[in-house]
Amino acid sequence: MTPQADSMQISKTDLTTRYESVFRSYLKGATEKDLAEAYELGRKAFAQDIGILEIVLLHHSALAGASSQGWQHNEVQRIAKLSGQFLAEVFSAYELGRRSYHDTVSSLRHLNELLEQELKRIAHAVHDEAGQLLVAAHLAMADVMCGATPRMRGRLRQVARLLDQAEKHLRQFSHELRPTVLDDLGLVPAIRFLANGVSKRTELPIRVTSSFNRRLPPAIEIGLYRVVQEALTNVTRHSRARNVRVELRRKGEKILCTVQDDGVGFDPQTVLSKNGKKGLGLIGIQERLNVLKGTFHVKSQSGRGSKLFITVPLGGG
Repeated sequence: MTPQADSMQISKTDLTTRYESVFRSYLKGATEKDLAEAYELGRKAFAQDIGILEIVLLHHSALAGASSQGWQHNEVQRIAKLSGQFLAEVFSAYELGRRSYHDTVSSLRHLNELLEQELKRIAHAVHDEAGQLLVAAHLAMADVMCGATPRMRGRLRQVARLLDQAEKHLRQFSHELRPTVLDDLGLVPAIRFLANGVSKRTELPIRVTSSFNRRLPPAIEIGLYRVVQEALTNVTRHSRARNVRVELRRKGEKILCTVQDDGVGFDPQTVLSKNGKKGLGLIGIQERLNVLKGTFHVKSQSGRGSKLFITVPLGGG
């Protein structure tokens, strides 16, 4: 833990004690030092993921404790004003945190758009340029074959078959990298295409079901496609599953998606807390969903498979 991160650590008990102390001090002297301390307490509370409602309850408790000392009638208005100023300073840290979060999400959205454009360019290059090179290789082999011995022709035919397989795999990878079916037909056909490709490569049965077939906003289609792609990658790498099911449905103004397998299962909290490779898949999913204002959670037990629940609001794109 860095010194800066360590300086943001504060227990709820210490926060309560410090809050009440600084609040009483501010009611007495109304100094800028106490306001600065209020802001710092807000920063620490925000860093500890202490909610606004908890802060309001803490402030109410501190105000009640201070009022027990007894105030003159003519002091009440002044106390109320100072109390509001103190709470506003605490909340200003939350407001800055909220703005920072939205700025980060906006930057991530822009970065994802740039990455998708680059993936699209690479996918086209793999499909078109590599395809042209393979065609040129086939033509060159045909020329060589004309003057080759029967034995050499047999070897050349083996090479031709290998080139055909390479072309097939390159075409498949280019479509998965940036599937044209996603642009042309939408999310559900693209996920079916993805599942079919993964299933063929891994011999893992993947069933895709959907209760809707309408087009969604492009950002949501791309984001959900990448989330399901990452989820299927995690399943094929780690789950040792025999069957996988992907389900999509619409509920009101939300898109719900689940990815379920019957593999070995895992402990979600342990995986999410890791900084290593095992945690990267779920972290990548979380980052994708943050941009869409979406959420996810995982249900899994050792030996009982896992189920990923994804929720994305239709206004998230």
